[in-house]
Amino acid sequence: MLENDSRSLVAGVAGLGLVFLLTLPSLLGVASHLRESKQQSGLYEDEDGVATEKSVAAFSAKIPKIFLSVFAILGLGTSIALAALETLAAVDVIETWVNVAQWFLILTQTAGILMIKNSLKRYTLGIYATISSIFLLAVLLFQDGVITEETGHGGDFGSREEVSLRVSQLALSALTAFSSISLPRRPDVFRDGKPVDRMYSVSALGRYSFSWVGGMLALARKKNRLELNDLPTMDHYTRSKDLSEEWGKEKHPRKLWIEIFLAHKWPFMIQWLLTLFSAFGGFAPQFTTYHILQILERREPGDASSPEAWVWVVALTLTTIGQAVIESWLFWISWSEVAIPIRSQVSALIFQKAMRRKDVKGASKKGKKENADVPNLAGNAATDKPEIDEEDEADPKGKQSTVNLIGVDTKRVSDFASFNNYFPGSLFKLIVSFTFLISIIGWKALLTGFLAMSLTIPLNIYFSKRYSAAQDRLMKVRDVKMGVVTEALQGIRQIKFSALERNWHEKIGKVRERELGEQWNVFVSDTFLLFCWITSPIALAATSLAVYSYLYGELTPSVAFTAIGVFGNLEVTLAVIPELTTDLIDAYISVTRIEKYLNAPEISKNTTDSPNISFDNASIAWPSDEEKTDDDLRYVLRNVNISFPENELSVVSGKTGTGKSLLLAAILGEVDVLSGKINVPRAPHTRDRHDSLATKDNWIIPSSIAFVAQIPWIENASIKENILFGLPYDEYRYRTVIEVCALKKDLDMLTDGESTEIGANGINLSGGQRWRVTFARALYSRAGILVLDDIFSAVDAHVGRHIFEKGLTGELGQGRTRILVTHHVALCKSKTKYIVELGDGTVENSGFVQELEEAGTLQQIISHEETERQVEEDEDPTAVNSEESSDIDQTETLKKVESKKAAPKKFIEEESRERGRVKTRVYLDYLKSSGGIPFWGFALVFFTAQQCFITGRSWWLRVWTGANEHTSLKQALTQSFQVQGFYTYGRNYTFSLSPTSFETADPSENLKFYLGVYVALSVAISLFGTFRYWYIFTGSIRASRRLFERLSFTILRTPLRWMDTVPLGRILNRFTADFNVVDSRLCNDMSFGANNMFRLVGVVVAGVFVSPYIIVLSLALLGISVQIARLYMTGAREAKRLESSAKSPVFEQFGSALTGVGTIRAFDKSDTYITRMYSKIDDHVSSFWYLWAFNRWMGWRMSLVGGFFATFVAVMILLINGIDAALAGFALSFALEYGSAVIWSVRFYTNIELDMNAAERIIEYANLPTESLEGADPPAAWPSEGRLEVNDLVVGYAPDLPPVLKGLTFRVERNERIGVVGRTGAGKSSLTLALFRFLEAREGSIHIDGLDISKIKLQALRSRLAIIPQDPVLFSGTIRSNLDAFDEHEDGALRDALLRVHLVSTEELESLNNSSTSSGSATPIPATPITPNGTTKNLNKNPFLHLSSPITEGGLNLSQGQRQLLCLARAIVSRPKIMVLDEATSAVDMATDTLIQRSIREEFGDSTLIVIAHRLSTIADFDKILVLDDGKVSEFGTPKELFALENGAFKGMVGESGEKEKLITMIQGVE
Repeated sequence: MLENDSRSLVAGVAGLGLVFLLTLPSLLGVASHLRESKQQSGLYEDEDGVATEKSVAAFSAKIPKIFLSVFAILGLGTSIALAALETLAAVDVIETWVNVAQWFLILTQTAGILMIKNSLKRYTLGIYATISSIFLLAVLLFQDGVITEETGHGGDFGSREEVSLRVSQLALSALTAFSSISLPRRPDVFRDGKPVDRMYSVSALGRYSFSWVGGMLALARKKNRLELNDLPTMDHYTRSKDLSEEWGKEKHPRKLWIEIFLAHKWPFMIQWLLTLFSAFGGFAPQFTTYHILQILERREPGDASSPEAWVWVVALTLTTIGQAVIESWLFWISWSEVAIPIRSQVSALIFQKAMRRKDVKGASKKGKKENADVPNLAGNAATDKPEIDEEDEADPKGKQSTVNLIGVDTKRVSDFASFNNYFPGSLFKLIVSFTFLISIIGWKALLTGFLAMSLTIPLNIYFSKRYSAAQDRLMKVRDVKMGVVTEALQGIRQIKFSALERNWHEKIGKVRERELGEQWNVFVSDTFLLFCWITSPIALAATSLAVYSYLYGELTPSVAFTAIGVFGNLEVTLAVIPELTTDLIDAYISVTRIEKYLNAPEISKNTTDSPNISFDNASIAWPSDEEKTDDDLRYVLRNVNISFPENELSVVSGKTGTGKSLLLAAILGEVDVLSGKINVPRAPHTRDRHDSLATKDNWIIPSSIAFVAQIPWIENASIKENILFGLPYDEYRYRTVIEVCALKKDLDMLTDGESTEIGANGINLSGGQRWRVTFARALYSRAGILVLDDIFSAVDAHVGRHIFEKGLTGELGQGRTRILVTHHVALCKSKTKYIVELGDGTVENSGFVQELEEAGTLQQIISHEETERQVEEDEDPTAVNSEESSDIDQTETLKKVESKKAAPKKFIEEESRERGRVKTRVYLDYLKSSGGIPFWGFALVFFTAQQCFITGRSWWLRVWTGANEHTSLKQALTQSFQVQGFYTYGRNYTFSLSPTSFETADPSENLKFYLGVYVALSVAISLFGTFRYWYIFTGSIRASRRLFERLSFTILRTPLRWMDTVPLGRILNRFTADFNVVDSRLCNDMSFGANNMFRLVGVVVAGVFVSPYIIVLSLALLGISVQIARLYMTGAREAKRLESSAKSPVFEQFGSALTGVGTIRAFDKSDTYITRMYSKIDDHVSSFWYLWAFNRWMGWRMSLVGGFFATFVAVMILLINGIDAALAGFALSFALEYGSAVIWSVRFYTNIELDMNAAERIIEYANLPTESLEGADPPAAWPSEGRLEVNDLVVGYAPDLPPVLKGLTFRVERNERIGVVGRTGAGKSSLTLALFRFLEAREGSIHIDGLDISKIKLQALRSRLAIIPQDPVLFSGTIRSNLDAFDEHEDGALRDALLRVHLVSTEELESLNNSSTSSGSATPIPATPITPNGTTKNLNKNPFLHLSSPITEGGLNLSQGQRQLLCLARAIVSRPKIMVLDEATSAVDMATDTLIQRSIREEFGDSTLIVIAHRLSTIADFDKILVLDDGKVSEFGTPKELFALENGAFKGMVGESGEKEKLITMIQGVE
């Protein structure tokens, strides 16, 4: 008695000590409060945001304070009453008075809470009061437990009053704890007008029970929709900007993974601490079950349950709820404070780095190993680097892998961070479970069990390695697939024009087959890992229990069912370790990749500050991130000595591929300076510019730079936003810019004028419009220095002159330093101060125009660039011909609308998100693709059989343990049914068995029999369990293959207009992210989901054996679970959809900024883009954050439901007298699984819904309308002549838009050359599109060689025509694969074509042939064996000498001019009968252009040629001229006939031209 008393007293004193410590902060808080002067009134503010008057008014802690006061006072009163009663009864009551002291301290804490006004301090004190109340509750429970024990030994529990007071005290301590944690923390705060997430605003109870997201779930349920602006802003622990600033405060010298850990060390430590608690909590229910079963084993039939048993039932309730709280919070900490902030922070760091990193391009040297036969491929690839502008997408590896860093690698790192605690967690669990198991079954049985289980370890390790290797290969193949699909989508226009859809479909299909092959390897390894996962605990349990029963001669229910429960818990612990190890390796690889990227060379300041731009003996090359080596094969400009005059126009010229863009990049600081120095004025920092305060007087900042790239970089925004580029709107300046850039007419024609939205990279603008918009941006800017790369190549002569005179040298251009790369030297020379001519790798000539003119050099430079005729045309001050470029893309330019009042139409439509649950047809579509009814019918059979085996095995264990327990097998089998009045069933059940045969058998024989059946059932579970997963995997591969085939087929054949209006990232998302889900995750989620559904059924069935009432309860709880699940699923589905669609803008912004990084840095806009990226990352993160918050909201509530179910089953067991320990163990072992079975069922069902969201998006695109696939096959030789007849042709871009060609009629005879002229919007491009049937005729027809093109197959039509577009498209591969995609021609023919477009010279080919005949192999030879300074070092080689020279994605290792020439060579190879040229040589120097025009005339003498012209001189000697005006034929005839027409449009054009005499001579000369 004394011993028990002393135990109670020790517990009471310990509790008192702890509560006293927790009261100290309250006493200190009250003291400081009394010392403080009256608090300053004002709105609440912290790092998260600022409260509003309204939120402060709504904030109140009155109700919890009242309740807390009442419960604390009642608690103290109750404890005094109890102590007084016991004192009067002369019982030893020291511990009761100790409890009074504890209550008094809690009341003191309550007084502190009431006095202190500061809500944060009050909140903290509330938590201390809660912990104090929990300590008190624990002490009271312990003391009552001790009294219960004594009662069991004949002691006295006390009078009824004492019992009532004890129970009241327990309840009041619990209620005090609840009231203390119901104190709200702060008023709602706002940031930028948006509410901040309420997790840190609500009470601790609200926070730890996740009820703060309840409002969001209710909103989702009400609207059946969530939008990004419905989600609150994140707190400062999660916002990418705050995290970046936090990271930037310190240096980070250590490895990246260590630095990430140190930056988030406290959340990591909390995560590990909670993991330790969770390890104990996880086994607590088993521990309580063990004690309940032991009590039941001791209970004689017919006895009532002892009070001790009821204490253990209460303990079971508390431990299951406690474990639920710990586990929920552990999951939440892992995501909200570890994974999500890490992802946010690392993504922001990568983007910041991208804005500072060297913009490296060209094939890297690694390429050399792959092509041993051509040793200098990498060098060739980099040769003509100079003309590439740094704007377009870097080589695919560069750009794609950089985007992958954010898309894949940061996700891997953050995901691993979220479950890294499983490693220590597994260790903690093993220690706890071993200790527990040794105490139950002894070390011998446990050791034998582990030896049996260890047999699967080698298998596990082997397949883990295979799994890891297969996953690695799969990731690589996915990268390849992404590259191929990206390239196909980027070059879709060329693919369609050339009818290469089938070819690309096969190309993508081959990569896809490789991907599915690797996916299958992953599945096979996964199946074996699942086999180990299922088999290990079965082997462990079977062996341990067998050895235990052999050693002790019996198996009791308490041992068997508890041990099975612990083994089940261990199952997950041991199974995840191999998979975690592979995840650890993946995360380590990813973090290493990120670290390598973050440590890559940055753009360093390699220019010296000086008043003007000059080069002092500088040698420059395109940036490289590789170490400098002797065989550095980059194109180098050497010994550059030039000085550009301030505030004047300077011109840089030179042949195609001489390094003009490289020179401009050097001014921007985007190159490697190998020697010498470059002087450039230093621009003020963005912060010091104060753009918002700019006025007309201080607009120009002399040292600031603006840049127009050779490939114009335009954002997905309106035209106006692109021009303003973040600057304030100045009406006069803006209007002037529009005027001088010749954009006025374009804006009038665009449906929404300046508010027209432009697609990424200006997809819906023509070439000339793109250039003029980017030039307008530079002209509008505040820059005093304009760096312009070739702005005249895509515009007509008179537009070029207009821009030159009004823009470049007009009001807005004068007084600025302008450096212009151009081939049009004659156009510019009148107002140019300084000229630089580049030769091969060095400066040929440079100097002031006047000096060069006097020396006669100027004329020489001009002659290098332009023919006489072009010079005259350039020098002519009047307009020449049709306005503007005619890229075949003026989709929007042709509809003139008077009223501009309506909201601008979006060119890029918002990505559609489905509403509500995924449609049934999507499920049916997927199920059908994977094998249909037969396949899923068998799957159902396998899953049902598996659950029957599992429940059967536990039932058999109940029979076995029951047989040892004062019953025969027959009694054991029938007893449970008799208890429920199910005797009839019992008779039927036992009838089939013949128990007498083994009732009296030898115990060892019995053991063998029981064990034999148990092992047989275990083996069946292993095999069935594994097989059903393998079976589902086969269906998954089948569905993936069919769906991809459909999507790929459809996307390659969708109408061009659809492709133009949908961002690339959105389509790519379907091919990559969505298919990754459908390939890998969907089948796993379906398998595990089905598994848990059947588990749930098993739990309910097991409960029914105890009492039919269990069915009523389980249905009631299931109803509650369903309500929770419905609320959760609406929110989770919407949050997941938001997360999916919020991911695309991050990738699009990243991709766009990488493409335009040169322009962004030149304009000094990096900070603006970084800020914009922060908001995009935060949008994505907030949707992801809420997805997890909703998940935890559901998990916590489901765990409570599960806890109640287990408690209820335990209560029923104790209440129903006839239940023995074996049946109780059977029922409880299942009942404890109820919570987890419900949670996992809901979670997997939700996962399936979310995964099906990916399938839904794929199926949506797979069902898009395609271009017509109907039609007849034309004759094999068609078209043999190339005659073209157009009759009354009417076409429009869309059914809701007016026609753009309005009754066009003309006829072209065999081999005629036709020039098409007309102003912008006249219909030149539309004619091309109609010819290739991108626009179908509404009325009228087009006949080629007498065949109506609308009646034949599209593929046949497009493959027999050819076009050379203005924007050349090349595909990655080699020069050979670009010239001849189908391998239909000899190498000789391909080399011949390259020769004809002057990409290689006759001398180079001859020397190549000589070297190959002498050495037997084609070794590279120098293009210029002797360099200008007399050395024979081979610097810059010609890549076109070798057909196997690599071409990077988009042909970006070639200059713009070289790309156009290669496209022309491609057309020469195919020798079509009808050929369309759309300003196909705009980016080449004039001399080359003249040679090419001659080649075209010679090469296509046997073809009908249709040329859309910008210069009259190009077409003046053609057979016929077609003049279009407003979609109609204005004039059509020979140049002579049209010139003879009085007041004719063509005659007017010639008359306005400065080369009038020359043109007339040409026209008269044409017969």
